[in-house]
Amino acid sequence: MICRHQTLLLLLLLILIFTGPVFPFIVSANTDTDEVLTIHMEIPVHDDKARDKLVAGSTWERATITITNTGNSALSNVNVVIEAPEYLTINIPTQPVSVEQTDQITTALIGDLKAHDTVTILMDVKPPVSIEYKKQMDFNIITTHDTGEYIYTHQISVMPPPSWISYIIIVLSFLIFIGIIIIGKRLGVLELFTTVDLITIALIAAIIAIVLRYLSKMINLGWFDGLVIAIPTVMLMIVALRLVRKPGTATLLFIVVLLISMVMWGSHIMWLGFYLAEGVVVDLMVVLFKMDYADKRSTAIIYGVARGVTVTLLFYLLFAPIEWKICYDMWYIYLQMGIACTGGFIGGYLGYDTANKMVGAKL
Repeated sequence: MICRHQTLLLLLLLILIFTGPVFPFIVSANTDTDEVLTIHMEIPVHDDKARDKLVAGSTWERATITITNTGNSALSNVNVVIEAPEYLTINIPTQPVSVEQTDQITTALIGDLKAHDTVTILMDVKPPVSIEYKKQMDFNIITTHDTGEYIYTHQISVMPPPSWISYIIIVLSFLIFIGIIIIGKRLGVLELFTTVDLITIALIAAIIAIVLRYLSKMINLGWFDGLVIAIPTVMLMIVALRLVRKPGTATLLFIVVLLISMVMWGSHIMWLGFYLAEGVVVDLMVVLFKMDYADKRSTAIIYGVARGVTVTLLFYLLFAPIEWKICYDMWYIYLQMGIACTGGFIGGYLGYDTANKMVGAKL
């Protein structure tokens, strides 16, 4: 029995020895001193943006470097030297810490750092206007004090602005748009739309493009801004489906929304693919449900949720990096998808009742 316990203890000791480099919290390399420095760098500091990712051509991003003395004794003459990658432009904002900058080298004179005290250094970082391909870049942070030196390397990614993707999207959008027109003409779908149908679509599209967009600019709900536009947009989309009842109604509706937005708000033609997608998805769902033009509350809700998923993924994964040069974190994308789906659910639920009343008034 004792031999078995000794064997278990020996195995445990071997595990601790060999996993020391992998799990530094188990076996510490600094066993002869209680002075411990930890360095943490965060860039960008916005919660909704992806960490350690910058898109070339974007504006200034704030970075923070936090130095913490986790030991039990004070450190003297603490200096921090930050070596930034040559591709980045660095600017030092006003801050309590004495900071000097020379090109890519930034030096912070901290002085004494008491036990468990923390000092934060602020930096503004701007990526290059363009870059050939995605590159990994290192910030080298060298912290020195009276009794030692600590070197920390923080790696970030700088991605090229996807301008070539913009042109591909524009070309593909036009090809899809032309293909939809050709298919619709050959199948006789375009001839199905009457003058009243076109006027109805134009009026609803004008409300979405002008009134709802104006309201979205006036009302600021932070992360929940998507609800401001999603709920009434889905409601009006359901109304259009019920009133017009023609194949391709949703696609035509959102194309007209884009055309009005281009005139009123200066929207770029690149967004044609975005508006086409949300319309095509809904029209495909109509066909999938055997030409159910939101005749049931359940299908109205399904159409609203399907639109929410489509527009969220397209916007945050494709159009936001292209148009705004922002790389969003995945948790934020999932959050916005949930908000968009909630808006689609509510919009479909309320849109079904609204459409019933309008169809009854029409009759």
